Amino acid sequence: MKTVQNSPITLNDLKTPKGKFLSGNLNDFKKKNKHRILEDWAKEYGELYTIKLGPIKALVSASTDLNAAILRQRPTKFRRLSKIDEVFVEMGLHTVFNAEGAHWRKQRKPVSEALNVKKVKGYYPIIQSKVQNLITKINSYQNSEESVEILHDFIAFTIDVTTEIAFGYQLNTLENKEDSFQNHLELIFPTINKRITSAFPIWRYFPSKKDKSLKKSLKAIEEIVNGFIKDAKKRLENDESLRANPSNFLEALLIESEKENSVFDEKTLYGNVIAMLIAGEDTTSNTLAWTLFYLAQYPEIVTKIRSEALSVYKNETPESYDQIAELKYTNAVIQEAIRLKPTTPILFFQANEDVVLNNVSIPKNTSIILQNTFATMQEENFSNANEFIPERWLKAECPYLQNHTPKAVKAFGGGPRLCPGMHLSITEMTAAISSICKQFDISLDEDAKNIHENFAFTVHPENLKVKFKKVVS
Repeated sequence: MKTVQNSPITLNDLKTPKGKFLSGNLNDFKKKNKHRILEDWAKEYGELYTIKLGPIKALVSASTDLNAAILRQRPTKFRRLSKIDEVFVEMGLHTVFNAEGAHWRKQRKPVSEALNVKKVKGYYPIIQSKVQNLITKINSYQNSEESVEILHDFIAFTIDVTTEIAFGYQLNTLENKEDSFQNHLELIFPTINKRITSAFPIWRYFPSKKDKSLKKSLKAIEEIVNGFIKDAKKRLENDESLRANPSNFLEALLIESEKENSVFDEKTLYGNVIAMLIAGEDTTSNTLAWTLFYLAQYPEIVTKIRSEALSVYKNETPESYDQIAELKYTNAVIQEAIRLKPTTPILFFQANEDVVLNNVSIPKNTSIILQNTFATMQEENFSNANEFIPERWLKAECPYLQNHTPKAVKAFGGGPRLCPGMHLSITEMTAAISSICKQFDISLDEDAKNIHENFAFTVHPENLKVKFKKVVS
């Protein structure tokens, strides 16, 4: 890479992987393991390089420092890729996730307040109830010799948690395997992924069978969610005390929507309800599945989680929110799974203006891809980086390993737009993983090498089937 000394690095100074004449690197970018391809290119071309996506030249950054700087300067100097917003809005999703600028700031506060630590503590009885339902479901499998596609149950579990916390509605998806609501939701993220990486919006002119199915699913979801909204409005009309102390996320947003200059019109209200559902359903369920992927390979770690659970709580599940904080080893296991298998390994952004950041010149409207897995797999950030070692996250074990850089992990984003649902997600996962390991041994039905990563806006395990065996007390 040739640059004039002390002058900023430009996009033209950076290397670009060889691609096709017209499409460039677009074919590679459509593959299921696109995040690993980007990681391999970072090893070959350095932490900064460009790729060609048809006519678009995009900056790819695997630099921990530059990535952190970009995240800190949102939403002023950088925003999510405009195509993401375009695809979301086209699907009727006007949300805090894809909102920008002042519109985002007005949405952020009520959404964050509804998911803060105090509120999550109050939600814990709901989480405990849903974890108990999950354990009951797994109990029904343990007498069978058949393996279980556990990801589907984790999706149902997270939907059940979210619908009750967010809307006060007990959907009970976990008990209804054929629930259409879950099936509808599962179509959304794969379609978003396909459309934001498409060079031409062909679905608008020649919709495929999947595009038509999505349209029907979005209509069905809209009807269900509008039912939630209608019920919440009735509760607010019938109980004035809820205006001072709303009992759930939706009621809080409805109260916010009545304020002067509120950004929560009908479209934004609906969009944020859906965002709450799909974000919680997808990222949390996939992380739970990846955690089980590792636990099935390390029975000694399952034993440690079980020992911790036995020392902290007596029943099948943690009885109180305060007990979650005591499950430090379980939390460390989840953090390690997140490090090795982040469900959001790449983030898409765009420059709002010409920016020079960390001596890199980024022109206005440049598409930027932040590569999050490269840094977490570097020895300089994590000793024995390729190994699953939960102990690295325990303060009592420090310095268990020489290198440990938590800031390199960006699974929940960073800066002002850190995911507001992070604490809720970690609480759900800690309660679920501890409860499962307390009562069951876990094994894989397939060799671990046959379980692959599938990037569909978030990364889920493909071919993950597990078996459960009840532990004799």
